Amino acid sequence: MDRARMLLDTPKAAKRSLNLSLRTSAIVAVTVGMGMAGLAFGDPALIPQIAPRSEIDIRVGRNKQSGRVEIYGAIGSRASVRRDNGQVVVRLPGQMRPDLGDIRANPPAGVKSVDLKSDARASELWLTIADGFETHFGREDGAVFVQIDPKAVDDQRPDDGKSDGKVVVNLQDLAKDAPKPASKPTDLANPSRVNRAPTAPVVALDVASVDGGVDISFPFEGPAAAAIFRRGDSVWVVFDQEVDLRLPGNLKDGMIIQDAQWTRNDGFTALRLKAPTAGSLSAVNDGLVWCVRVGGKPFDGHVAEVNVVRDDSSGVPGLNINLAGATRVAWIRDPSVGDRMAIVPARGPIKNLSTSRTTLEATLASTAQGAAIVHMTPDVKVKVDGDLIEISRPGGLTLSKSGSGLSPSDAALAYKNALYPGLMNPDWSATPPEGFLSRYNALQAAAADEGNLGSAAPTKARLALARFLVGQGLNYEAQGVLDLLVKTSPRGQDDPQVRGLRVLARMLTGRFAAATGDLASSQLINDPASRLWSGYSEMKAGRYADAVKDFKFGLRALDQFPLEWRARIGSAYAFAALQQNDLVTAQAMITYAIGQAQSSLDKLGAYLVDAQIIEAQGDKARALKVYQAVARASDDGIATPAAMHAAVLAYDLKKATSAQTLAALDSLRFRWRGDDTELQLIGSMGQIYLSEGRYREALMVMKSGGQSFAGQPQATQIQASMNQTFRALFLGGMADGLQPIEALALFNDFKKDLTPIGADGDEMVRRIVRRLVDVDLLDQAAELLDYQVNHRLDGVARSSVASDLAAIYLMNHNPQKALQALWNTRTTLLPKAVMAERRILEARALNELNEPDKALDVLSSDNSPDADDVRADVYWNKQDYARAGAILERRLGDIWKKGGPLAQGDEGRLIRAAVAYSLQKDQPSLTRLSTRFGKFADTASAPDAVRVALAPLDGGTLSAKDFAASAAANDSFAGWVSGMKKKFRQKDDAAAKAASAVPPAKTA
Repeated sequence: MDRARMLLDTPKAAKRSLNLSLRTSAIVAVTVGMGMAGLAFGDPALIPQIAPRSEIDIRVGRNKQSGRVEIYGAIGSRASVRRDNGQVVVRLPGQMRPDLGDIRANPPAGVKSVDLKSDARASELWLTIADGFETHFGREDGAVFVQIDPKAVDDQRPDDGKSDGKVVVNLQDLAKDAPKPASKPTDLANPSRVNRAPTAPVVALDVASVDGGVDISFPFEGPAAAAIFRRGDSVWVVFDQEVDLRLPGNLKDGMIIQDAQWTRNDGFTALRLKAPTAGSLSAVNDGLVWCVRVGGKPFDGHVAEVNVVRDDSSGVPGLNINLAGATRVAWIRDPSVGDRMAIVPARGPIKNLSTSRTTLEATLASTAQGAAIVHMTPDVKVKVDGDLIEISRPGGLTLSKSGSGLSPSDAALAYKNALYPGLMNPDWSATPPEGFLSRYNALQAAAADEGNLGSAAPTKARLALARFLVGQGLNYEAQGVLDLLVKTSPRGQDDPQVRGLRVLARMLTGRFAAATGDLASSQLINDPASRLWSGYSEMKAGRYADAVKDFKFGLRALDQFPLEWRARIGSAYAFAALQQNDLVTAQAMITYAIGQAQSSLDKLGAYLVDAQIIEAQGDKARALKVYQAVARASDDGIATPAAMHAAVLAYDLKKATSAQTLAALDSLRFRWRGDDTELQLIGSMGQIYLSEGRYREALMVMKSGGQSFAGQPQATQIQASMNQTFRALFLGGMADGLQPIEALALFNDFKKDLTPIGADGDEMVRRIVRRLVDVDLLDQAAELLDYQVNHRLDGVARSSVASDLAAIYLMNHNPQKALQALWNTRTTLLPKAVMAERRILEARALNELNEPDKALDVLSSDNSPDADDVRADVYWNKQDYARAGAILERRLGDIWKKGGPLAQGDEGRLIRAAVAYSLQKDQPSLTRLSTRFGKFADTASAPDAVRVALAPLDGGTLSAKDFAASAAANDSFAGWVSGMKKKFRQKDDAAAKAASAVPPAKTA
């Protein structure tokens, strides 16, 4: 494109021959014609089973003197060219045939006719060259070309160096400038003999942003005819003059206009704007300047409606369009669809076709200016005769009285684009004058006829049916129509009107999540009416920040909605702003909503939000009165939340007790169910129960909300509140005030849903286990740890907790299960402390099972204090009192040198060592103990037992009964159980300190 403009603005010096200059002119025309990829001018006649453009793409360039044919594509680029008796033959290999519609309808200059011959191996394109023209052909830029130029006089023809009359194509000669003929220097002095590339008038576009749209001005030097219309997501502007459009940088703003392409050829200039989100399209003309408005509010001013009439004068049905100022037909290929359009520009003033008209063979597109015929069968002909546009075909058009919408009397059936795609007009709900059934049957018939046209069919008739259903409150039926439309015509999704109407149908049935996809599409993202629906959906989902943004963006479209929806959307905006603590916006919007509300229920709904705003402003007494007034509404959907707010506010103001408030809320909970109101009721009841320490009731009522409303934002908040409460109970110490068995029951009832994953959950279980061990609920404690070992933990943590489980089994006199717990969790690379603990527990379990030798083998060379205690028990069990006594005395160490009473464990070891020496009749050892530890008898917790144990072997005054009592008072197992309980408490305290030392996680 840039090269073409450079050639147009700055022609080369006249150093070329006439033939080369003509060829340059043709190349310029072709280059400009191809500036917008995929646009081509041509006849609508298509050959069935034609090759796609990716395979064979025939492009034609023309000017007043020369013509050029270029063939692109995977097959086209491999074509061969030859001459045959005044004809040029282009051979295309393969069985696919080219599309000849363009070149046949408008052949380039110098071509009399175009024929196609095909066989199983190839297709041949035969170009018959007119007299007075000559051809050159070759390859250039990946395409095969044929250049047709007027014949030059003999003395100006470049000498190709051949004398036999045959033409030899030299690509290098064609690519460079021809040498200047030495015999004719006058050519330079006579520039009229040199054919320069023609220049086109420059039209510099002026772009200005308006409210919700863009104004594009086209200043011409003289009157120009124009056609302006929308097709899919593209806006087309076609003029009947070849001009050089200068596109400013701000034309493509990325919001309304995403792309712009233009081309000129055959006396036309076409501009295609990609504007998928723009709703309206309008134009004005003051004689010299055309101004097109894309999006925003349409231009005011008079617009004449184009008249479409039936024409049977030829014997078969046809159509005539009365379009004053019509010029001629431009055949343009639509690159987004791949078909051809017949576009007829017209001079001002504005004349449009506001609604499309459809037949089985062609569609008259709705336009903002001029006429456009699309979706044509190959045999449809379009002709301009003065102000009359004739549309015909050999067998006549198939005109339907009921479904085509072609009769002006059926204008009520035609679909008219809404001002905004997501806008619901107030007049949609009006009852048709002819009655519901008559209108419905007519719309349904038209929609059925349109749907039978296939995937490329227009969508207006089906949109008209869907809009009628929405207006009559049949929104589910409208969704079915629109879903079928998108399924059978996938391109319908590119139409903002289709997406906007589907949003309406889904929003009006409460399917807010289903509407999200359409609302987020590029076609609706900048539509203010759709953004209002998006805000309404976000508010319902609890995403208030996003809702406020969407409401603010779409506010300018609110006054175009029906009054009832102005009130509802205004109330929703106010509520979302309230949740964001924007009381100023909330108050302004609720005042607007109250003023727009027509029905009493809409007013009461607005007053309910107003009461919440008043409460947030601090005037709780006044808010309570408004709540109580709204609670008397006849609609439970409004009365229930008002009564709930009134009950909670009365409790906060100390005007009702907790029992009265809970009773009122509980009755409301079963009066209205299934929406956010029930969730708010559940949350309020849970908070009151928690404030009174009724944890079970609080968790039970909140659990019901989380189960019934999974996935909703408020349900997520309730679940988070339950998790926090459960943590506070079993990690924060709130459950310490409960009896252990009560705490265990509470934990068991909710552990499946609320026990946190990871270290916090494990710590929660350990704390409960410690409390159960303290009160000797060993079976319940073992059950909790067994679940941890077998279902939650692995690795080192599993082995460590298995040690605690084994200890509890031993305390519960179940050494066999203790061994199973240890053996089933064996692993390598355990910390030394864990390995030592597990070894000692295994030895104690084996000793309990009367396997003392195996127990000693397990202890091996472990000389730790705990191992010595177990080893002493093992030797005692083997009745090896000498070794048992020696180990126990070694455990006492030199504490006899210190003053003060003995610790409880040391006192037990002293008694058991003395008894062991007595049973062994080892008087020296017994005397040694008595000498060293006799002084501790007076301060001992069991002084008589100490004296009996340390008494000499002669017995003195002590009896056998006294000796037995001393041994019974010092049961080693009871001492071990007491020590283990102490260890459990120490582990619990250490874990609590470690948890408190970790800084709390940051919240978003």
